[in-house]
Amino acid sequence: MHLVVTAHTPDGHLSYQRTSPEAALEKADELAAEGHEWIVITDITGRHYEPGEFDTLFVHPGS
Repeated sequence: MHLVVTAHTPDGHLSYQRTSPEAALEKADELAAEGHEWIVITDITGRHYEPGEFDTLFVHPGS
C-alpha cells in the first residue's frame, strides 16, 4: 500500500510516504503533535482523508 501523509504549513507542504495504514496514521499523529494543521493522508487513487476518518476506515474499522 502506498500512502502519502501531508501537513500544509505556512512555509509549504511537508509530505512523507508510508507503506501501511498504521504507519501513515502514526506519522499524521506526530505531525499534529508538532502543531501542524490541515493534515491529510492520500491513498494511491488520490483520495484524501483526514486522520480521524482514515483511522475509522482503515486502522480501526468498526470501532
